Amino acid sequence: MKKILRPLGLILAFVLLTAGAYAAVSGDGPVSLSYLVDTFFPQAEKAGTDAAYQALEDTYDAAKSTLDQVHGQVTGGESVSSGLYSADLQRREWYDGQSLTLTTGCGALMLEGSVVVDHNGAVVDVTAGTEVASGTALTPNHRYLVGEETVAHLTVQSGYAAMGVQGSYTVQGGNESAAPFLDVKRSDWFYAPVNYVYSSKLFSGMSEHTFGPGEPMTRAMLTTVLYQLAGAPAGEMAGADVTLTDVSDSAWYAPYVKWAVSQGVTAGTGDGTFSPDRQVTREQVVVMLHSFAKNYLGRTLSPGADLSAYQDQGKVSDWAREAMAWAVAEGVVTGSSDAGALTLNPQYNANRAEVATMLRSFAEKIS
Repeated sequence: MKKILRPLGLILAFVLLTAGAYAAVSGDGPVSLSYLVDTFFPQAEKAGTDAAYQALEDTYDAAKSTLDQVHGQVTGGESVSSGLYSADLQRREWYDGQSLTLTTGCGALMLEGSVVVDHNGAVVDVTAGTEVASGTALTPNHRYLVGEETVAHLTVQSGYAAMGVQGSYTVQGGNESAAPFLDVKRSDWFYAPVNYVYSSKLFSGMSEHTFGPGEPMTRAMLTTVLYQLAGAPAGEMAGADVTLTDVSDSAWYAPYVKWAVSQGVTAGTGDGTFSPDRQVTREQVVVMLHSFAKNYLGRTLSPGADLSAYQDQGKVSDWAREAMAWAVAEGVVTGSSDAGALTLNPQYNANRAEVATMLRSFAEKIS
């Protein structure tokens, strides 16, 4: 398909360019550089894109018309009833685990999220002009057609997905209570932790359908999460009489930070400061969780594990060593293996997915 679309666009652009050049040598006078840059070339590019898109529309419509003639037959021993029907490819919302069954002549337009197709025959990526192997993830903004004698199952792998469907289809399964995020899918190592912190209302998303697993976690953000983990004790927050030179009373995070300091969850960063906007490191997360368990929950904590097996154990700060040993022993933190060497990465900045993972382990084993 791309081999067809690209020449169409180039041909149209060449025709327009030739017309422009003709105008330049005719009695109309020379064409200014600003006209070429700001008007002519953008218009030529748009015309080429429109022509390519129209070619895609025509190809899709023609292929679907052909397949519609054999739609509804029993394929591969499976018979699919047309319990639902969509006349066009308008955007629809789908949820984690939902599986759509489409038969010959049906189409799909993938938009956002993660969806995998399994089939017993032929599914064509009309946009790319190629067949799609069974078990392949659909590409955003690509159109797909189910070929002759084929049953295709489209399974949503992310918490939320947007996809258009055309033709008869059925839907099974689904977990609407899963975290509704485009960027969190079942194959991700942080899938379960993110669903836990979301369902427990410890975390919210960066937006309605975005969690931002790789985004930084600040020290202020962590205090809000720990406040929720404590059960959102409004009375304790109201009674927190704490002054920090870098935490303004008008800041959104001020009540949470003051609560955390007043409850001994954190001692700040010294000299009456907290550094609320600084990204929290892995060892700082561990220290706050250790203080939460010891000072806030009043737990008697084990002395912890021997860290000598970890290649970078010498990088653990003295003030964090007790907490890190405890976290390793309790499974709140697990090391990583690089070329056979175990590491803790204590000084690495922790992202939202990592903090979610630590919090889940902490909540299930300690709190």
